[in-house]
Amino acid sequence: MTSSALTTSSLTWQTVIKNGDNSHDTVTLDSSGNAVTVSGTVQGDWGNADNAINALVITGTHPVTLSGTGTLLVHGTVTANNHTIIDGMTTNVQSGVSGGTITIQGGGTLIAQSVSSNIVFGQTTSGTSNTLQLNTSSASLTSVANLSPGDVIDFVGNTWDLPVSWQKKSDGTYTLLGKTGDTLIASVTFAKKSDGTSYTPEDFHAANTTVLYSGNPSQALTLVCFLPGSMIETSAGDIAVETLRRGDHLIAYVDGSPITRSIVWTGYQHVTVQPGLPDDEAGYPVRILKDAISDGVPYKDMLITPEHRLFFGAAFIPVRMLVNGRSIFYDRTISSYTYYHVETAEHSIIRADGVLTESYQDTGNRNSFVQDSKVVAIHAGVTCQEKEVSLSRTVDRQTAEVCFNLLRVRAETAGVPYKVNDVPLTDDVDLRLVTSKAQVIRSLRVLQDTHVFMIPPGVDSVKILTRTSRPCDVEGPFVDDRRHLGILVGSITFQGMKTTVPITDHLSVDTTEGWSVQEQLPCRWTTGNAYLPLPLSTHCGILSIQVLASRQYEDVAKTSCGLSIRSA
Repeated sequence: MTSSALTTSSLTWQTVIKNGDNSHDTVTLDSSGNAVTVSGTVQGDWGNADNAINALVITGTHPVTLSGTGTLLVHGTVTANNHTIIDGMTTNVQSGVSGGTITIQGGGTLIAQSVSSNIVFGQTTSGTSNTLQLNTSSASLTSVANLSPGDVIDFVGNTWDLPVSWQKKSDGTYTLLGKTGDTLIASVTFAKKSDGTSYTPEDFHAANTTVLYSGNPSQALTLVCFLPGSMIETSAGDIAVETLRRGDHLIAYVDGSPITRSIVWTGYQHVTVQPGLPDDEAGYPVRILKDAISDGVPYKDMLITPEHRLFFGAAFIPVRMLVNGRSIFYDRTISSYTYYHVETAEHSIIRADGVLTESYQDTGNRNSFVQDSKVVAIHAGVTCQEKEVSLSRTVDRQTAEVCFNLLRVRAETAGVPYKVNDVPLTDDVDLRLVTSKAQVIRSLRVLQDTHVFMIPPGVDSVKILTRTSRPCDVEGPFVDDRRHLGILVGSITFQGMKTTVPITDHLSVDTTEGWSVQEQLPCRWTTGNAYLPLPLSTHCGILSIQVLASRQYEDVAKTSCGLSIRSA
């Protein structure tokens, strides 16, 4: 059935999702009488995971704006009116989008199997991409208007249509054609520059890139314009990264003294953020505010990936270990972006935006980057694995924590406000068991460090469920431990009618589901949902689980949004 249309001018996502839950079918937003804006965190009554509706229909003649933080998942179709706006959030449609005109602005993202609506790209800020992702390899677009730097179009699964070509039509618009002659976009108009002239096809580039499709990496044909990025110190002064060429000379620092080194290789890669994961794993870039490190360093805001390493003293430290939520933070307004690499003949200390960082070093991933001889940029987001580097890279806690605290105190002293919400913590592990029949079992009692559960007859396995947290989130980002940990389990016994049986699968089976890596001692951490086989019994039994340690955990019930950090 379809529930009544929502017509209020200001709505929350909680109201919209609840409307969909009640209807079990289609949510209708009706702007016949007034403009409608939906805002806030995209979640229903059940928290962050409650973000889906079956279908969405937008009617009426006034604008309808979908805004806020997070991702709306639509299992079916979306039908738009002539003034539908996606502003800063992600709308992920599992089927098709049709009708009217959709404006994507403010770093918004629209993901769909197909789109027949007219698309208009609206305003965005430097470093923030408006993104349209088509998840069918044969998909095409009818009309795209106001295409400008900061706008990205992904044709997922299309790996055969490069190079693309542009065909100018008599009305002044352009058609984008694939290598095979396929029409990728029937009509394209470009945005105006500040001088009144329009961007042209020469300002854009198409390449095969890697994006996420249903949570998995997938190849896509991506149309993107390279935004002005970091200013790189060269022998000719600081030069915008997009103007660099192979053979240009960068300034490198050896024992503190500047020398010149030539660029020998360049590459770039497009990233689409995966919401719902921790910020560092989701792929959000890190923003370093102007003056965050010292006066004039950096001399403007800097955007880099979490693994990008900055040079402090005698070592390179990943910026994810320095995030303090004030002057250095994950920028969750950015859902898609392109990052770049530049390589010198030797692994070098170079300067970008006034910050000492490193040049690219090949660790076996060079083939995952598109090489381009015209437009290059700087990024050093590679984690060295097997190859040695000539300059020291470290994830040592002591080194990182000293730098973290210096930068945190500097931000606090300068009065830089938090850009994120600190996450409330709890000591409540919320330990319970779930049987294969979906029965939830709470402990009967706790004897010192042992939790005792009554197991019904006929149960041959349970899941041990708890809250989880990562050491890097609870103790501080300077801890290079990003495991999701629940509880540290020691001995387990099952007491039947006549015998008591020790259970040791969690200590002896490497691949047991829901358990972390083996510890040196006879104990093992769960990852929040640990599988435990039990001796099958026709009678009730007593399961005793020794909990050697637990942690502090994020109190999800008190967390208002997904953007958060924990600082020391």
